[in-house]
Amino acid sequence: MVKFASYLAAHLMESLRRLICAIRGHEDYLQFEKNRVYLQCISCGHESPGWTVDARRPVLRFQSRRVKTASQGLMRKIA
Repeated sequence: MVKFASYLAAHLMESLRRLICAIRGHEDYLQFEKNRVYLQCISCGHESPGWTVDARRPVLRFQSRRVKTASQGLMRKIA
């Protein structure tokens, strides 16, 4: 009987959290895993599908407008 009461209380609290999120919206925070980024609600634990993150770096699709000269790398101004 005690287990049932504890289960019922936990189920009711979870339902209340979900109801509050349904009324006012989720409190989403950005979460990071090894190869995944997703949003997770702090109140009810709902997770968005998220995005997968590859180890590859993005490909440069345009040339920079800056022209790098040899003196830029050698000289350093000190305040």
